[in-house]
Amino acid sequence: MNIKFIFMGAVFFILANVNPLFGEEILDLPAIEGSHSVGNDQNKLGINAYKKKKFNQALKHFQIASVVDRKRGEIFYNLGLTFHQLGKHLEAAKHLQWALKLSPNNKIISESKLLIEHNCDKNPKIPCNLKKPKKHQIEGSDTISSPNYMPSYSGSGY
Repeated sequence: MNIKFIFMGAVFFILANVNPLFGEEILDLPAIEGSHSVGNDQNKLGINAYKKKKFNQALKHFQIASVVDRKRGEIFYNLGLTFHQLGKHLEAAKHLQWALKLSPNNKIISESKLLIEHNCDKNPKIPCNLKKPKKHQIEGSDTISSPNYMPSYSGSGY
């Protein structure tokens, strides 16, 4: 009886810790000259939110990162993983395939099982020749102005 209980506990532990993303990990950005620090910062914030399973929050951070650092395959890969978690598989496919175009030498991206699953050859629900993902819009970006650090004075105080 004890062996059966231990065996069932071990099986449960293994199944409970299986990653539904085929073992895919979210990617940090390596330091590259010319990349944008805001993109790096937003990607890190997205990674933190993703690891906490706050996928909508992660999506917003990755989208901001993709706007300011448009040529980083890792960001688009992270977007693809996040869209997959949100059940938006066509968007996931677009972003994963774009990540591969931007970073064909990154083995984590090029050998991604999730990328293969989001390819038209393997999945009839995914159309072939997907177009580049549209540039993400940041809510309120047209209304953001630089902060005014100087206090405004009314009247004659000085």
